[in-house]
Amino acid sequence: YTAITTPLSDMDLLDMPSGSYGRITGIRGDRQLVRRMLSLGIRTGSVINVINQRGKGVVISSEGTRVALGADVASRLLVEPCNP
Repeated sequence: YTAITTPLSDMDLLDMPSGSYGRITGIRGDRQLVRRMLSLGIRTGSVINVINQRGKGVVISSEGTRVALGADVASRLLVEPCNP
């Protein structure tokens, strides 16, 4: 199950440098992962700020909420760079 089909120009969240902003364009995962992201306030179209790349994980901020994601989950979130 793939939540959204996206253009090849999008990158996964792990490729975004600290301090950058991006818009979620898709979630590559099953329904359970999509629901989990929705419960954290992360959905297609959300603008996120990459706070910190920590080891293989990443800390992001979305709509005032900070979320730490492991590398496996972060690699399944597709983003396009954008301005804040």
